[in-house]
Amino acid sequence: MALELGGVLEYVQVFLNSRELILATSIALILLGNIHAIRERVPGYVARVAGFLLLVLIPDSVSPFSRLLLLSGVSVAAFLTLYTPKYSRAKYGSPSLIPLVDLFALSILAVFASSRLIELITFWLVAELLGFFLIAYDYLVKADRGALLAAVKYLLFSMIPTDISLFIILALTGFSDAVHLQLREIAPDLTSPLVTALVLLGFFSKAAVFPLHFWLPDAHSIAPSPASVLLSGIMVKMGIYGIYLVGSYPLSRDTALSMMFLSSSLTAIYGGLQAAVQSDIKRLLAYSTMSHTAAMVLLLSLYIPSGDPVFIDAATIYAVAHVFFKSSLFMDSGFIEILTGERNLGKLGYVYLYAPAESLVAMVSVLSMFGMPPAVGFLAKVATFASISHYLKYSWLYVLALLVISVEVALSVVYSVKYVRAHIEVEVKPGDASLDRKAIELIPYVAGLVAVSIGFTFAIGTVYEGFYSELKVVREVFPVLAIALLVLVLLAFYLLELLRRTREAGEG
Repeated sequence: MALELGGVLEYVQVFLNSRELILATSIALILLGNIHAIRERVPGYVARVAGFLLLVLIPDSVSPFSRLLLLSGVSVAAFLTLYTPKYSRAKYGSPSLIPLVDLFALSILAVFASSRLIELITFWLVAELLGFFLIAYDYLVKADRGALLAAVKYLLFSMIPTDISLFIILALTGFSDAVHLQLREIAPDLTSPLVTALVLLGFFSKAAVFPLHFWLPDAHSIAPSPASVLLSGIMVKMGIYGIYLVGSYPLSRDTALSMMFLSSSLTAIYGGLQAAVQSDIKRLLAYSTMSHTAAMVLLLSLYIPSGDPVFIDAATIYAVAHVFFKSSLFMDSGFIEILTGERNLGKLGYVYLYAPAESLVAMVSVLSMFGMPPAVGFLAKVATFASISHYLKYSWLYVLALLVISVEVALSVVYSVKYVRAHIEVEVKPGDASLDRKAIELIPYVAGLVAVSIGFTFAIGTVYEGFYSELKVVREVFPVLAIALLVLVLLAFYLLELLRRTREAGEG
């Protein structure tokens, strides 16, 4: 009897220290915070934020790649759960969007926290299903057929191909191993060129890489902005994570290299060119996501011939940077949409007159998107160019990769500057534009996420001790870079105020 009791107590102790308990508690807190009576009150906010932050404590990450995606994703989800109630009330007149967004965020984060294949597949399927309903949300509440068409396109060209890839891996792994073995312990045999191609195509579709890329612009631009934050900021990283996992399995290396390199190169340039000519701010951001995710796949492809984990490190830093700046920019696009009721760049340009603080926050995110220090995007640029440049002497492949990344970065500057014009365009006059001042309530959450991203810059700079000397130099000059950013922000604030006063004087 005593032995049986001891065994039960030992099991309870293991369970209490387990990742399953943390995940279960997190789910319970998020569901509790979504009870209608407290959903828009302080207890509801606290419960949901605590539920997301609790995910940070989950142990036994598969890799630094998944761990950093989990940490950055938790940061986004914590601010987004505060942002969504204000957005939902302002745009739809009800808080009905909140539980969908929270559960969507939770399921995506659970994918990165999964330690077994069966967990990963389960949460992956749940995330995809919730993503479908969020893309179709405007059809459900407004009968917008465009939203339904975008959701169906997402279903056909993102969900189904990825699910095929997952079930191929499950079939080759075996159900027993999928349940009992850690993700890092399984090794499905993908050495057949056909199997390698099929599995990669599925994950390409989730990352919106050619040839299954065309679903993304409609889905990410039509979905409500909180959903766009998760779709573009975090969910596409599921595809990148899938490609990363496949790269650790036995596979046809030649097939994988040729597919990943060619598809990512084409998509990186195509996405950047499309973003540069868009007039809708959300479509601009959506196409830029295609370009950035393709750059991550390009970095992962270079790991195949080199075997150097520096390319995985660079892709990881790039992915984390993209989580932050793309999430904050989609939150900003939601702010603009609520404030002005407009998304067309040709009809904007006056946001800074009414919300200079939000314009400053957006400028910092834009600086991160094209890699200005000390934003996390700067670390991504340094890591990317440093990793490739060390191999230029070994093969023309790295020279071509450097050219592709250079074009991608140049295009990012073009469309980043174009996005800023939504906030600041001196020649544009607001006229009789009707403004919804409720949008001002969204600013603290966007600003908070941007502030956390700057903190991540310093954290990542100290985590990667084994990286090349370029990152070590960057880490040493962080204080100078921080001062430079502060001066830049103060100067920008001064210029915004000067422009605002000049405009008011002219109109007076």
